Amino acid sequence: MKKTARIVGVAATAMLVATLSTSPAQAAPANRSCDTTGADGFIYFFDWGNGPVTDLKLEWHLDDTLADGHHTRIRFLSKQHDGTVHRWPWHKNTGGKGHHEWAATTASDDYGIFSIGVEVARYEGDTKLNSCTHWG
Repeated sequence: MKKTARIVGVAATAMLVATLSTSPAQAAPANRSCDTTGADGFIYFFDWGNGPVTDLKLEWHLDDTLADGHHTRIRFLSKQHDGTVHRWPWHKNTGGKGHHEWAATTASDDYGIFSIGVEVARYEGDTKLNSCTHWG
């Protein structure tokens, strides 16, 4: 059942991305992804026109890829006009190997979002074991 939901969710996301990218009046969607030992994640950004924006719709996806008893996390990263990095809250996947978590959300920053990135990590409790970061 969960595998079917994942396939449907990924297919729906792909259709939405294709629909958004065909309209010349809208900025193109973008994504940032990375994988590290035990964790694989990506974030879709809708209406991203290479900044700056103050409000951004996004959708994060996170997989646990190892049966090692650790959980995975993902978070959105953004840079403001002066280069200050805003590290947004972590989202967890505690479902174990093969489990996929995702959610649609928004990010708002009155100082502006000038650059977008993602950080994906594997954790033991509150201790980060390893991570990767990708900026666009």
